[in-house]
Amino acid sequence: MCPACIIAISGGLLIANKFGINNLLVIGLATIFLSVITDIILRKINHGKVFFSYQRIIISVVILFITILLAQFLL
Repeated sequence: MCPACIIAISGGLLIANKFGINNLLVIGLATIFLSVITDIILRKINHGKVFFSYQRIIISVVILFITILLAQFLL
């Protein structure tokens, strides 16, 4: 994951915490956003085809775990 993504996620979580927004909502939105962007980038690299079966699902689960770990360390 790129450093800019990590900073954006952590900044978003800190701002949401100040405004009292539920952390699960923020984690879910960040996961959906990052997984869609990652899937689009991978498909562009491979000329519109997936690299492996269930690519979108696997990317979503992996990014969810990474986001939860970041949230645990930052909050």
